[in-house]
Amino acid sequence: MSTHGRWLAMALFASAVPISGLALLAGFLHGAAWGWAAAALALLLLLIAQARRLLALLAWLDRSSRRALPEAEGAWGEIFTKLARWKRDEERKLQAVEANLGAFREAMDAVPDGLVILDAGHRIQWHNRMAGVHLGILPARDTGAIIEQLVRAPGLSEYLASPTADAPYLLQTAAARTRTYALRVVPLAEQQKLLVSLDVTDARRVESMRSEFVANVSHELRTPLTVVSGFLEHFAEEATVDAEQRRHFACLMSEQTARMLSLVDDLLTLSLLEVEDVPASEEEVDMPALLAQLLREGESLSDGHHRISMSSAQQPLRGNRRELHSAFGNLVSNAIRYTPAGGAIQLAWSVHDGSGVFAVHDSGTGIAAEHLPRLTERFYRVDRGRSRETGGTGLGLAIVKHILLRHQASLHIESKLGVGSTFYAVFPAARLVAVEEAGLAG
Repeated sequence: MSTHGRWLAMALFASAVPISGLALLAGFLHGAAWGWAAAALALLLLLIAQARRLLALLAWLDRSSRRALPEAEGAWGEIFTKLARWKRDEERKLQAVEANLGAFREAMDAVPDGLVILDAGHRIQWHNRMAGVHLGILPARDTGAIIEQLVRAPGLSEYLASPTADAPYLLQTAAARTRTYALRVVPLAEQQKLLVSLDVTDARRVESMRSEFVANVSHELRTPLTVVSGFLEHFAEEATVDAEQRRHFACLMSEQTARMLSLVDDLLTLSLLEVEDVPASEEEVDMPALLAQLLREGESLSDGHHRISMSSAQQPLRGNRRELHSAFGNLVSNAIRYTPAGGAIQLAWSVHDGSGVFAVHDSGTGIAAEHLPRLTERFYRVDRGRSRETGGTGLGLAIVKHILLRHQASLHIESKLGVGSTFYAVFPAARLVAVEEAGLAG
């Protein structure tokens, strides 16, 4: 017999003893009929009392969280007390399960991959938040829906029916907003399946950039190598090459070799900048002196074909002078290359709203608005033919961007076709050296 059954038997036995005594007493005093009547009446009263206790118990069980434990004595009191203790234990266990379930749901919602549990008929039984983002599943609407009816893509139904472990299913639809998701299926118990979606858009973009980078480097090196190879073959095949031709060919080969060396140097510089997050060393940079050096180098590169001027505040800048010289020099050389002869170029260093601003303004050809967001990409060229004519490697602005990032600075570009361009390198206030500090250092 169970514990609850023993409690009930004890309660009935405790109630039956006085009833039996009362019936025997009535029978002895007034006869058997009165004894049976007394027994029946006492039993009826007992049943009514037990029924009231049962009703009180049921009411408490239904609303135990809002009602106090019914008052009772004897066996019923013990039953109420033990039931109350058992119910509290069960409620604690239920709360623990609900808390664990809530923590599990929060953890699954924090997973960056989409997770969907499907039954044997591919009906959605559960999914996390990211699955809603990837596949457009809504909890209230789509629970119980067939996944293929929500995610309509060719070949998806066949893949779910017979998934391959080696190759995931790649999903890219208009609803996915041009993002790409890799879907994989993991078998579960009772013919269930776990559908996992992984956003591989960035990985595929990086792979595409890598392939494009290799193709660009190969293309950039092929042209000068072809020129040098052609001249070498000419030297080998032609027995008679006069001194003037030899000097001309040697000059052209030297130019192409310098172009290849410049490309390799820029590639090495960019590689080092990407590996390290901060400059190797920093110092107080005398900005007027740095701009004066940039002005002299710009005038040498221009060879008198442009009007170059400068203006500089006395505000020093903290950073790596060699890297800053490289970044600013790239901006100045670009301005000279893309400004027709007779144009004007201004270099300026100033402080605006607490930020240090290095600016290069030119009156060149300008850049169309659609090209501005991509100018700092490696080998991105607005006009490939003109870039090669001017001798650029296509890596200058990428180097500028990485150097500025290492100095917590940013690059801003304003340009208008036929009017000119202005490139701003904006440094945070933390990079500016206090004038008092600079004076003490001096």
